[in-house]
Amino acid sequence: MTSKTQSTEGAMVEYVTAMIGGQLFGLPISRVQDVFMPERVTRVPLSSREIAGVLNLRGRIVTVVDMRARLGLPRAEDGKVPMAVGVD
Repeated sequence: MTSKTQSTEGAMVEYVTAMIGGQLFGLPISRVQDVFMPERVTRVPLSSREIAGVLNLRGRIVTVVDMRARLGLPRAEDGKVPMAVGVD
């Protein structure tokens, strides 16, 4: 994950970027609350394929969305530890 800056009409907008399936995606940094490695993700029965489950993030229960599944990409087989971005 990296941070990029783009100018729009004189205003600077910063982005947190991530590579997913070889494509670069960006989220406005103002919307990003956390960047972390998810630990214990609890599966949710009967949830859709892109819902990886839920986890406890500092006392809050949050939904974990698998962006690879959401984008219709196959599971990563590279052995890298997945990263998570908490957004508002």
